[in-house]
Amino acid sequence: MTADAESEHRWEIGREHRGRSLYEALDALVGPIDRKALAGALRHELVRLNGVPVPLGTTLRLGDEIALHVPVEALQRRRAEALPILYESETLILADKPSGMAFDTPRGGLGISALSELSAHLGIGRRARAVHRLDKLTSGLVVAGIGSEPTRALAEALQSGAAILEYLVIVRGRLPDERGEIDVPLRRRRRKDNRVEPDPDHGEAAFTAWSVVEALRGFSILRVVPRGGRSHQVRAHLAAIGHPTLCDALYREDDRLMLSEIKLDYRPKKGRPERPLLDRPALHAGRFAWIGVEVVAPLPHDLEVVLSHLRRLRGAA
Repeated sequence: MTADAESEHRWEIGREHRGRSLYEALDALVGPIDRKALAGALRHELVRLNGVPVPLGTTLRLGDEIALHVPVEALQRRRAEALPILYESETLILADKPSGMAFDTPRGGLGISALSELSAHLGIGRRARAVHRLDKLTSGLVVAGIGSEPTRALAEALQSGAAILEYLVIVRGRLPDERGEIDVPLRRRRRKDNRVEPDPDHGEAAFTAWSVVEALRGFSILRVVPRGGRSHQVRAHLAAIGHPTLCDALYREDDRLMLSEIKLDYRPKKGRPERPLLDRPALHAGRFAWIGVEVVAPLPHDLEVVLSHLRRLRGAA
C-alpha cells in the first residue's frame, strides 16, 4: 500500500495538544477516530510523526508534525449512515446522495461529501473513483468504480451508452414531442461562472436523450439520459431547448415553486408566510443499469411532495 498525495493532511502540534498521545490528538483534531483503523494506517505507514511511522500511543511534543496520507474519513468511527449504499461489488459501488450534500470535499477541506463518505465506507486500501458528478442540490445515484481498470471500463460504458444513468426531471410547459435528442457541444461560459452553454464550434461533445413520462397541465415529467458526462449537461441542454429544470435559478428558472402557483383557490394561513414546495432544481439521478446490474434510488421526500401536488392539482394534460 502506498501513500496517497491527494489525501495528505498535516498538523503542527501546539500547546493544546502537547503531551497527548498521537491517537488522542487526532481524535481531538478530526475525530471520532477508530483506533483499529488508525493502527492499520500506522502499519502501512500512512500516518507519520515528523516523517516517520510511530505507535499510536506516542506522546506528542510542541512543534511535532502529524502527516496523514489517507482520507481522514477512512480513520473516523462510523457515524449514522449519511450516504446510503445501494449496491457494492469488488469493482463498483453506488450510493444515494441527498440534496444538499456536496459531491466532493473542497480542496483542503475536511467536510462531509459523497466521495468522502464512500472513502469512509470502503476503508483503507480501497478507493472509489466517480465517473460523473452531481451538483450539491441534485439528489440521487453516485456511481463510482473501485480500481483504475474497472473505473475506466465504467466511464467508457457511460460514454458509449452501454451503461445508462437516468434522471427524473420536472420542467414547466408541454414539450412538442414525446421524446427527443439534444446533440449540442457545451462549454463553460466564463472561468468564474459555473454555468455552461451551447457552443457548436468550441464546446465539448455532449448528447442527451429525453422522453416524456407524464404530461400535466403546465408541467412535464421527463426521463433524461445524458452521454458525455459534462458538468451541468442535463440542466444546460434542457435550458437550451426552452425547458429549464424546475426551480433551477442558475438557468433562468424561478428559484422556488409555491403552492399558490398551482392551486387556484389557495388561501394563506393567517400570520404565516407561505413556504415553498420546492426551492432546489427538480433533478434526481434515479436509475443506473449496466451488464446485469440495475439500481434505483427512490425519490426524496421533497420531490415526492411536489409530484403529489402536481398530479392532484394539475392532472393529465
